[in-house]
Amino acid sequence: MTGREKTYALLARLHNQEMETQAGTLAALQGEADRLTAERSQLDQSRREGASVTMIEAMPYRGRFLNIVRQENQRLSRLITDVEKRIETQRDKVIDAYREVRSSEKLQADVRTDILRELRQADQAEADEMALLRRFAGPAE
Repeated sequence: MTGREKTYALLARLHNQEMETQAGTLAALQGEADRLTAERSQLDQSRREGASVTMIEAMPYRGRFLNIVRQENQRLSRLITDVEKRIETQRDKVIDAYREVRSSEKLQADVRTDILRELRQADQAEADEMALLRRFAGPAE
């Protein structure tokens, strides 16, 4: 393996590691969004259950409970929106890292192709030279 080929192989590995790191961050953000969404769904379930309470003793607390649930729902919605924006940004980073990996792999393949072509040309030149030498050397006495 030549120096150029080694360099591009190293570059491809580094880009691949970067892509894996970015993808891991994306997966963590998606997990956070799923967790927040589940928490909001659970809160909605609690709201429905609390809103259906008809006991006279609970009526003074019902309004306050529903207000607290509404505020918490708004807070969770803001967090989900924030995480979704971060997910979009992270997706772009993953896509950029993927492009860098593919570009590095392409460069590495191009270098490998060039090296193989140069080797074939050198082999052919050597074979041509040997044929010429045999031709001009004539028969051995």
